[in-house]
Amino acid sequence: MSGLVHCSCLLIALVMAPARASFGQALIERDSGARLGLMRAWYAQVGAPRSSGSIAHLNFDRGSLLVQTTRNTVALLDGETGRTLWATQVGPSDRVSTEPDANEEFVAVVNGSVLYVLDRSTGHLLWQRTVGGVPGAGPAVTNTHAFVPMVNGRMEGYDLKLGAKQTPWIYKSAGRMTVPPVASAQSVCWTTRQGYFYVADPNADGVRYRLETGAAIESRPACWSPHVFAGSTDGFVYSLNELSGKLEWKFPVGDAVHGSPVAIEDKVFVVSEFAGLYCLESKSGDPLWLAPGITHFVSMSPARVYATDRGGRLVALDARSGTRMGSMSLAGTALKLPNGQSDRLYLASNSSVVQCLREIALKSPVMHIPPAAVDKSQQIKDKKSPGERPSKSPMDEPAATDADDSTEPAMSDDAPSEEMPTENATDDDADNPFK
Repeated sequence: MSGLVHCSCLLIALVMAPARASFGQALIERDSGARLGLMRAWYAQVGAPRSSGSIAHLNFDRGSLLVQTTRNTVALLDGETGRTLWATQVGPSDRVSTEPDANEEFVAVVNGSVLYVLDRSTGHLLWQRTVGGVPGAGPAVTNTHAFVPMVNGRMEGYDLKLGAKQTPWIYKSAGRMTVPPVASAQSVCWTTRQGYFYVADPNADGVRYRLETGAAIESRPACWSPHVFAGSTDGFVYSLNELSGKLEWKFPVGDAVHGSPVAIEDKVFVVSEFAGLYCLESKSGDPLWLAPGITHFVSMSPARVYATDRGGRLVALDARSGTRMGSMSLAGTALKLPNGQSDRLYLASNSSVVQCLREIALKSPVMHIPPAAVDKSQQIKDKKSPGERPSKSPMDEPAATDADDSTEPAMSDDAPSEEMPTENATDDDADNPFK
């Protein structure tokens, strides 16, 4: 009997050993972090790769971390302690889900072609509804609505408090939509592969204006009131007045912009394809510094900017000059969250481990909180920039019809127009990757 017990214990030890080794390899070594002035604030296991899948998305919102796995487990973690507030399965595990988004009350995620709305405090499902087309990316959640982009350029807005039985707000954009919209206190913004940048009222009261760039836009826009920003593959970064649509400046980075700009207070961070990370002054567009070899923005503290380079290393840059201060390996890290809301660094591994790094001296988080409101009366008085085409009202253009909804918008200089809401509008989803 003692021999059987010994063999069983040995078998358990052999099974557990690889898991422990994998878990350990996912964590940043303390000495490596300390050399860069960082420490690990916490780490947490979210599900398990075999049962719930690896981590697909991270999203930081109002001090909490939304985590989604490839088999559609969604969890909400405390951003400072790593404590799991709740975790739930959202939709069938074998369908593709989009990145979740949230406001103070609700969490929204699209699984397959179904929009799921959860209670943020508990994770309980409030309602679900099939959307009217093939989703192109995750939703943006404003104070009142969830805006879901469709591959064919159709944007649908759902009132979060009305539930499943409602008529959505619909707008037909020009070009395919493959990245999530962005919501601020006063706007919802999105981009298309045809090179258009749209800004709408967050209460689904209409599209304010659009900007046509010279090439495809492959990344999400950014917003820090009273400005909105977009980077295009035409090699320019654009800044518009959030409410009036006035083109305030455009800056040439010299090559394509594929990643999303990050706006924090008076700075905008943009990565160009070859040059590296630009830090621009948000009001004027003047370049403050350039850090060569940088590929992704990670976070910003009062004294430093954290990013990753072409070698996959975490790099600390001086926030004032962009000077490289040090670096460390991120081996075993699968996801680095671009965090424009706080100084914390959030990383995820293939073994479903999430960890938070912080500067040793910063025990309390440094939050980057955009203004809640801007002066509407002043902005509406601003005139549009001559010679540019940022602000063409969709109300001046011919109305779209439901028959156009199953095809791509015409490749022309004419902007699409706002449609009348329709409850049963559908798209041709024969090529739907979410089905």
